[in-house]
Amino acid sequence: MDFELPTTKAELTEVLREIDVYYRQYKGEYEEEPLEELTLGKLTFTEKTESAVRAEVAALLGKKEAAEKAEKCAPYRAEYKKNEDLYEAEDAEKNELLAEAEELYEEKLEKLEADAAKRGIGQSSAYLALKADLETEYEEKVAKIGRESAEKKAAYQRAMALAQHNIAEIADYVAKKYEAELETETETRMEKQRDYADEVLKYNNQVEEKLVRARNDKAETENTLRLRYLEITAEGLTEEELTQLGYYKDTIRAIDGYYYTISATAAYDDFTADASMPYYLGPFYNDILYKYTLRKG
Repeated sequence: MDFELPTTKAELTEVLREIDVYYRQYKGEYEEEPLEELTLGKLTFTEKTESAVRAEVAALLGKKEAAEKAEKCAPYRAEYKKNEDLYEAEDAEKNELLAEAEELYEEKLEKLEADAAKRGIGQSSAYLALKADLETEYEEKVAKIGRESAEKKAAYQRAMALAQHNIAEIADYVAKKYEAELETETETRMEKQRDYADEVLKYNNQVEEKLVRARNDKAETENTLRLRYLEITAEGLTEEELTQLGYYKDTIRAIDGYYYTISATAAYDDFTADASMPYYLGPFYNDILYKYTLRKG
């Protein structure tokens, strides 16, 4: 039977009705022409290699791993940066304290010299002793500033080293975690792929068996169909006769013609919800349902 493939559900309903009327109610003269062979679509599936699956999983997990490392290491990176800034600023702070100490020393020395000159004791032992004390005080303060600055820088360095250690430990922990997840997820996907490949092979083998049986019956049926056709006016067609006449071939072509134009999930949902499908597909209903189930994944 010639017909345009339906593009909407309404067109599909009408085409199926027309096919049904054409084959089940037509009572015209038997036409001498070869029977059409039954066609059932097979599923195709190309398995991915393990390396390809692993690469896909690695790309997916890589983003998650980077995000987790960034989140968990952020506090320690901030701690490192804070101490690094303090370390780099310490020399300037030390130089500022040294400059203040030197300025204070110069002021005290200038005052001491002015007082000694005023009193006329510029070369006395008392003046020299006071000057020596002043120099000692200045030197001790300079030494203290240097010592305290070195202690601060050492503390900053220890804090930076600890932050780096923590960052390295976290990065190592997260990396090992995702290495294990990569192996698990890859194996899970490979197993699902193998299971699906087995299902596709099983379905295709079932389809092939039906096609082989249909081809084997075709020659014999063509010889007997002429005589049997004379009885059509007296009784309805059997499922086998409908198959040989091409009823199910046209029905399946119309159904696939529509459902393969929409998404796999939508096709499955609509097909299973349509109560008329078991009537139109008869013994082939489960085969088509199985195909749409596998197609949906």
